[in-house]
Amino acid sequence: MYLQNFHSIQPPYLRNQSDGLKWLAAIYKAAQKDQAYSEQEYAKLLSRVACSETQIATRSFFIPDAQHTDWEKNKIYPVKEAPRGVSMHHRHEFYHKTVVELFNKLYAERAFPDDIIHVSCTGYVSPSAAQMVAVKAPKPVTVTHSYHMGCYGAFPALRMASGFLANQEILGKKNAVDLVHTELCSLHLNPQDPSLEQMVIQSLFADGVIAYSMTSEKPLKGFKVHSLYEELVPDTTDAMEWMVSDWGMKMTLSKDVPTMVGKKICEFTYRWLNARGLDPAEFSKSALFAVHPGGPKIIDQVVKQMNLKDHQVQASRALLKERGNMSSATLPHLWEKILNDDAIPSGTPIISYAFGPGLTLCAGLMEKL
Repeated sequence: MYLQNFHSIQPPYLRNQSDGLKWLAAIYKAAQKDQAYSEQEYAKLLSRVACSETQIATRSFFIPDAQHTDWEKNKIYPVKEAPRGVSMHHRHEFYHKTVVELFNKLYAERAFPDDIIHVSCTGYVSPSAAQMVAVKAPKPVTVTHSYHMGCYGAFPALRMASGFLANQEILGKKNAVDLVHTELCSLHLNPQDPSLEQMVIQSLFADGVIAYSMTSEKPLKGFKVHSLYEELVPDTTDAMEWMVSDWGMKMTLSKDVPTMVGKKICEFTYRWLNARGLDPAEFSKSALFAVHPGGPKIIDQVVKQMNLKDHQVQASRALLKERGNMSSATLPHLWEKILNDDAIPSGTPIISYAFGPGLTLCAGLMEKL
């Protein structure tokens, strides 16, 4: 199976990290009832625990709220009247309207496939935006939803797509499956909760939208997918959560997640590659590593434990700096970046990693064409 035809959409609102942290300090102050901390004190806390400009330079959003501190004009975070922001219902209305427009834009510029897999963990509405655009197609298009798996969401979607293409006896002949990620992480802030954990989370995540195709026919430009693999890490179920609340989605994230990943990544990789008759030590020397940049410490742990060179994860660090963490859309953006980098030659093996609630470890082996 092959990946090709990558098409990302840049969100309209770009903020540098320094201004974004100032906005967070201001909205935390505005949302509190007891006024225990000043805006300057929140800013000081953020400077201590949040991702800095050296790690994330800019992040992009579909929500205009973070561009100003005129709270009465905010669509999602009018904190003077609603300190936690608007309800989950109103956030989903914004999500659905935005994503319908994005799907219409995508399929005004790309051909309809046989199947669309819609990937997201930041908004669920039925009928979905994918269904609303598919019904306009000049041929029948099947829509499948792959939701709520967080940052590793690309991997289950790839497994689905490969099954659709391979199972001709039951599903019929298919030529292409599109995978479309629409992540509006900025919808899920609670300004009334300025805990240190939430400061880290809200300094890290951004919005991202990308589409790409899986095909059984080899393209001129793309990746050949050789293997996909996934495991759950025992005794880590409380390390990361993504929970529906009445105001939005609430994330919990243990500071120990990078260490948990680091402790398991070598044996996970060796078990996966050895079972396929491949030499993990050789790949550690020759492959590029597309590590989902869940944060700088995640990349650091993979480098340390797998004994990698800096150039092997350069693309991951660069994407984190340029875009932040876009949840499930991040790894496909990273693949697009590698694909468009002419300095990376054809034949280069790519090992991809992503991590999420469970804790779930996912990996893929691809080759750049």
